Amino acid sequence: MTPEEQRPDWVSDAMSGEPSLDAPSLPDLPPVPTDAELESLRALLFKREIALLEQLRARLDDPAAQAKEISNVVAEALLLRAHKDDRLQVALEPLVENIFQVSLRKNPHRFTNVLFPVMGPALRKSIAETFRSMLESFNKSMEMSFSWKGLRWRLEAMRTGKPFSEIVLLHTLVYRVEQVFFIHSETGLEIAHAAAEDSETQDTGMVSAMLTAIQDFVRDCFTGGQSGELESLQHGEYTFLVEKDPRAYIACQIRGTPPAGFREQVRSTLENMLIEYAEPLESFSGDTEPFQSAKRYLDALFISRFVDEDKPLPLWVKALPVLLLLGLIGWFGFFQYDSYQERRESAQREEVRSAFYENMRQGLEPLRREPGLMIAHVEPGDTAPWEVILLKDDLARTPEEVLAENGVDNSRYIFRIIPQVSYERSIVARRVESKIHPPSTVTMRFGDDGTLYFSGAAPMEWVLQARQEALALPGVQSINMREVSDPRMDRLTAMVHEVQAVSIRFPLGKDTPIPEDAPKLTRAVETLVALEKLAADMGIAVSLTVYGHADATGQEKRNYEISQARARTIAAMLYAKGSSLPVALYGMGAEYAQKSGTGAAAENEGSRRIELRVHLSRAGDATPELLRR
Repeated sequence: MTPEEQRPDWVSDAMSGEPSLDAPSLPDLPPVPTDAELESLRALLFKREIALLEQLRARLDDPAAQAKEISNVVAEALLLRAHKDDRLQVALEPLVENIFQVSLRKNPHRFTNVLFPVMGPALRKSIAETFRSMLESFNKSMEMSFSWKGLRWRLEAMRTGKPFSEIVLLHTLVYRVEQVFFIHSETGLEIAHAAAEDSETQDTGMVSAMLTAIQDFVRDCFTGGQSGELESLQHGEYTFLVEKDPRAYIACQIRGTPPAGFREQVRSTLENMLIEYAEPLESFSGDTEPFQSAKRYLDALFISRFVDEDKPLPLWVKALPVLLLLGLIGWFGFFQYDSYQERRESAQREEVRSAFYENMRQGLEPLRREPGLMIAHVEPGDTAPWEVILLKDDLARTPEEVLAENGVDNSRYIFRIIPQVSYERSIVARRVESKIHPPSTVTMRFGDDGTLYFSGAAPMEWVLQARQEALALPGVQSINMREVSDPRMDRLTAMVHEVQAVSIRFPLGKDTPIPEDAPKLTRAVETLVALEKLAADMGIAVSLTVYGHADATGQEKRNYEISQARARTIAAMLYAKGSSLPVALYGMGAEYAQKSGTGAAAENEGSRRIELRVHLSRAGDATPELLRR
């Protein structure tokens, strides 16, 4: 590798005089010499240093490498900064607070899971303590209410106008702490306060100010400026016990005479509070925010004792809650048993009712399957009979017949019949059969496309009439009778084809057929006479059209005349046989000359002919046709 290749990019850019975007800014360094020999010498002498500088530059320009190096020392740096001053705490506090708020807003369940192990036992203990206190108050009230002493105290409460609970408290209370104050000694301001649930409280700020003023008055007037503090203050049935320190003191309002060891408990509580709140007390200026948790110390000082606490309760008083509990359990058990019996009977009734409903519905199933019947509405009831509204086709069976066939009692239902026209195929088939009365030789079926197909043998008169009548019936879309055959019609058709297939040829200039075709003409006439008679028996009108032809020999007028004469020949033969067949005669001349062989003679002979066309139509029908299907 040459010295130029080993040189870093930013060095090469600097030597070339072109600024590099990646090169560090070195405004105080002299320009790199441009002499190639000196540059080669420099590359040889400082090859290792140039490589080290390039590695250093790569580390400084790589964010990942910088992050990794910072991560190695960030913990030690934070510890050093935290021991030096609180600037790191001040800087991070808003960020951490914001992160905590966002996380709590997004994942509240996570914080619930974290706090539950701490708060759960405390809540359970609080609930248990409240419940125990409630039971004690209940027992005390029961004992006082059902005794002579309790009756006397009730009379005293009525006489003095005081509440019964206060009278009981006056006669049974030995001592009870009702209020506890935590007061700043120098300013006399209240720092924290706690009171019993049923105690009467005054303006706590005024109370703390008065206590401070009384202590200052006693110290100034009676101690002569010497060290000494007011430790207790008696007012009626209340005793104010004070445990003081130069920084703060605790004052307890006690109803009755406190026990001997209570002051030690207050002193111990004050010492613990002075240790925990030493710094806030030094800088106290009226802000009680740092002392929010002080109430837990004050709550521990709420103690009480009654006269009869050590006296065992009478047996009936102890048994009364148990009896009440047993009565409650018995009432609840009876209520549950009664509810169970009612639910069981209701379930049994519902089961019987469901079985009855299902049986009645099943009885109607044959009607739903029966063609021509449709259940429009069922009016169910808890007892039979049910009213059923039915849509019924005239050709469908009655609902009584259907139910009797399936073994269902007809008396369970009352039927209201509404006429309808059913389009079910079986009903349509019955409707067609009742209308057209097909012969026994004809079968009928419905195709997949809804077409009514007939097959078999039947007279043509029935076929023509049945088609018209069947198409007029509801539910019939189309009729197909191509598979119905009439033997007489087949014979008639064969005779028509036989007549129309006859080809009669004539000699040149003659209107009588050639000797070879004379028998054909005779047979054709006889067939026409028989066809006329058969058609008359079938009610079919027959007509005949005769076309006479001539060859191209001779004049055109003569050709028309001879062709017409040849047509009259067949008509004369028919009338001679006694036929009354309508005949239409047409002389076509040589207009349709045709060949029947090869050569000119054959051509002329094939052109001298007659053609027979038979037309069949129903009697009275102006449109002739062989057969309508």
